[in-house]
Order: sequence, then structure tokens, then C-alpha cells
Amino acid sequence: MPGNRLPPLLWPHTPWAYLGLMAAVLNAVSRVAIVPLFVPPVFDRVLADGNTAALPRLLMSAGSVVIAGSLMLLLQDGFLGREAAQVAARWREGPFQELLSLTPGTLPGTSGGLTSRILTDLKDIESYLRYGLGTLVAETFTLIAILLVLLATQAQATVLLLLLGAPLILTLQRLGKRLEVASKTSQAATEEVGAQLQEGLKLHTVIRAFLADSFALTRLRAASEETRSTTVRRNWLASLQVPTAQVMVFAAIGVLVAFLSRSIAQGTLTTGEVVAFITLVALLATPAQLLPRGYAMLLQARAARSRLQELRKAPTPTPAPTHSPAREAGEGLELYGVSFSYPGQAPLLQQLHAGFGRHGLVAVTGPSGQGKTTLFHLILGFLTPTAGVISWDGKPLDGLPEPELRALVGYVPQETGMVRGSLRDNLLLGRCAPDSKLWRVLKAVHLEQHVNSLPARLDTLLLEDGAGFSGGQRQRLAIARALLGEPPILLLDEPSSNLDEHSERVLVTTLKKQAATRLVVVIAHRRALAEAAAQVYLITAGGRLQPLTPTSS
Repeated sequence: MPGNRLPPLLWPHTPWAYLGLMAAVLNAVSRVAIVPLFVPPVFDRVLADGNTAALPRLLMSAGSVVIAGSLMLLLQDGFLGREAAQVAARWREGPFQELLSLTPGTLPGTSGGLTSRILTDLKDIESYLRYGLGTLVAETFTLIAILLVLLATQAQATVLLLLLGAPLILTLQRLGKRLEVASKTSQAATEEVGAQLQEGLKLHTVIRAFLADSFALTRLRAASEETRSTTVRRNWLASLQVPTAQVMVFAAIGVLVAFLSRSIAQGTLTTGEVVAFITLVALLATPAQLLPRGYAMLLQARAARSRLQELRKAPTPTPAPTHSPAREAGEGLELYGVSFSYPGQAPLLQQLHAGFGRHGLVAVTGPSGQGKTTLFHLILGFLTPTAGVISWDGKPLDGLPEPELRALVGYVPQETGMVRGSLRDNLLLGRCAPDSKLWRVLKAVHLEQHVNSLPARLDTLLLEDGAGFSGGQRQRLAIARALLGEPPILLLDEPSSNLDEHSERVLVTTLKKQAATRLVVVIAHRRALAEAAAQVYLITAGGRLQPLTPTSS
């Protein structure tokens, strides 16, 4: 699966990103190099010896180093910013693809919450790759370079400085652990806010119809307050990194300056060397400020990476073994001893036997909650029978490759599932078909005349959930979408539940015509569909399938 080839989240994977890190190193070197190249000569040759003729050359050399450092900073930010954008784009696609491949009903969260989770966590990671990674590399090399220069000039003082820095490292580690935990908590709370927002907006019509604004706001407010409190804690812990480091570093510098005063008093260092040494020590303030900030970004990115990787490990239910008793191969769609139960629950369907045939209109009816939709999910391969077999022309469906099964079975869910886009997009869903075929399926569902009357025709844009089309039109559009692949089996889940009488009559006429050339199986709660069916089956309260005598054919 392409998701397995996703780039690492916290470390670069392209040559451009490594060039960015190299630029960060050169930027660090240039910042440190300017001190020994410029400060001692100015004090010892220009000021002390009066050699003013050397000043222009020194200024030109220093200016060249500064310009080179600025160019390296530009390359660092540019290349690492490119890497951050590319990694975020790939990781938006990867988890989305893997979540889509899960069995329907097994997503590890709500659609809105998962959306918020992916976008929020990737924002933390993108910020780290763009700013934090370069900061960590540049400031780490700056720190190392300064310490090497200091070590070469004053070994004892530098060793003392390192010893004084040990408490700082331990303190930042403890703060870092708390920050990482707080980041995970804050990110989880943000996911819940996303879920509440998505649910409230999706159910906007229901909320307005029942004046449930206060109810929806109360639910959002609770999640929002949790997000606020956890985010404040995370931000305080992140903010503590820099001042803690600064205070401890400057305390260490104070001790170091007191230690060096003896050498300065003894005159063992020149004026330029003294100024250069003090300047280098003062330069440690920049890594002391930026390294903890980069470290905080790293910890927040690590927390985000952990949550994103959990999505990639979302468990797919292990199909239970299918028992295929010896039998004669039949024709069309057959259920032979099919049973099913959800984990930890009593059997929902028990020993279903039926021969639906190769064509004709078949209605499945019965009380709500008795397994009608579950039966459809078994035929679609979303679920696997705990016993028995479902076959087409004697071939078990659970043994078919998924592309072959999808070509065999067309599906029209109760909620039609229109996407934001054109009519053409909604019919094709990424498939390839000429417009002539699209018009043919629209004609088959009695939508050709209506679509032809629209100004943009097939390019007419639908809003969320197909807003702009009536319920009956959306239902027929969903049937046209299923018919486009010319499936031998067409499943429709309560297709007339939200239709008026006229739309229902049009639907019945459409399905009876389609049933002449393919098998059409409908879940029916209303009489019109059951009366039009050639076969009618009742799923009883005990999970059995009982054939009924149709009232007409």
C-alpha cells in the first residue's frame, strides 16, 4: 500500500532537505567564525598597534562572512520549508487512504474528529520541520563550535562551563517529558472539538428544527473548555523552556567570568583575546534561547507523530472463518446457512437459506434492527459470515478479489452520499466513462430531462449532501451512479424511505425495469416496493429468513 512508503515525520528524506541542514550548519559556522576573524585583529592590530590600513580589509572579510551566513539562512528556511510542505501533503494523503480502506463502521473515531486530528497534528509536525529542525541543527552546531573555540583558548574555563550546564540539561529533560504528555492531551482535546463542530454543522437542519442551539453549544463548550485548559498547560510548559535556559546559562556565565578574572588580571591574554572570549561566551545566549524552543517544537511534533502513527495501526477486524458445506452449485445469488454475530453479542442472523436468482426484484423486509443492512454488508464483503457462504453462480463472494466483487455488486445506501462537485463527478466517482453513457444511466432513472434543462447540465455543481436536488432526484442519481458499472447485482437500502408517492412510483417503475436484466435486492419498509417484488423475504426477530408470498409481480 502507498501508505507504507510515507516519508519519516521528524527527519528529512529528500536531498533538498539535507541541503537545508547543510546550510544550517554553515550558517552556524559563519556566526561563530566572525568573532575570531574580526574581533582580535581589530583590537590588537587596529586599536592597539594603530594599523588603520588593515581595517577596510577586515571589514570586507567580516562583511563577506555575514553575507554568506545570511544566504545560508535563506537556503535553510527555503529547503526545510519545502520539505515540511511535502511531508505534510504526503501524510494528509497516506492516513486518509488507509482509513478509507478500513471496513465500514470501524473508523477509530468520528469523521470530523479524525479530520481535525490529521490536520492539527500535521500542523505541529510541519512547524517543526520548517522551523524547529533547522533551529536545532544550527544552534547545536553553533554551541559545539563556540565550545571548541573556547576549549582551544581556555580549557579549564570551558570544562567548568560544561559542568555548570549539566543541571540545565536535566531540567529541560524533565520539562520536556511533561510537555510531550501535555501535547498529546491537548491534541486529543482538539480532535474532540473538531468532532463536535462537524456534527453540529452536519445536523444543522435538525438543530434548527428542534431549536437545539443551546444543546449543541453546551456539547461544544465542554470540549472547547477541555481544549483551552490543556492547551494553556502545554503553552506554559513550552514557554518555560526558554527563560529556564536563559537564567541558568547566564548564571553559569557569571561563574565563568569570575573564574576568568584571575587570568585577565595576570595579563596572560591580550585585549583582543579577552574581548573575543567574552563575546563567544555571550554568543551562547542565542543557542540558550533557541535550542529549548526548537526542543519544545520537537516534543510537540513527537506527540503528533505518535497520534498519526496510531491511525496507521487502526485495527481491521479479523474475519471469522467461513464454513462452506458441500452443496450443488446454484445459479445467481445464494445464501447457504449464513449466520453472523458481532463480537461479544448474540447472533444477529442465523442459518439464512435463500436463492435470489440472477434477475428479478427481491424485497427484504422486517422490523428495524433485525439485520437487514447487515445482510447487505455481508453481500458487499464489508463483513464476513461467521458461518455459511454467500455465492454468485456457485462462487463464494468472500473469495473474490475486491475489484471483481465491486464490479459484481452495485450499492445504493439509504443516505445517498453525494459529494461536493459536479453531477459528472457524482456519477463517476473517479471512474472513466463517456458522457453518452452518463446520459444513458440518467435516462434509465428518469433524470435525463431534468439534467438536460439545467444550464450547466452535467457540469452542474452540487453542494454538501446534494443540496439543490430533491430527495427523489438524489435517490435516482445514486441509482444511476450504481448502474454506471453495469453490475449484475444491485442492492438498495430503503430507497423509498424519504420519498413522496410520486417519486416512489417513479422509483418502483425504474427498479422493475432494471430487474428485467439484473438482480435487484431492496430493503423495503413501505408497501409499494414489497408489492412490486417478485420475491419477498422477512427477517424475523430471531434472525431467520422467511419467504413470503408476494401480493403481485
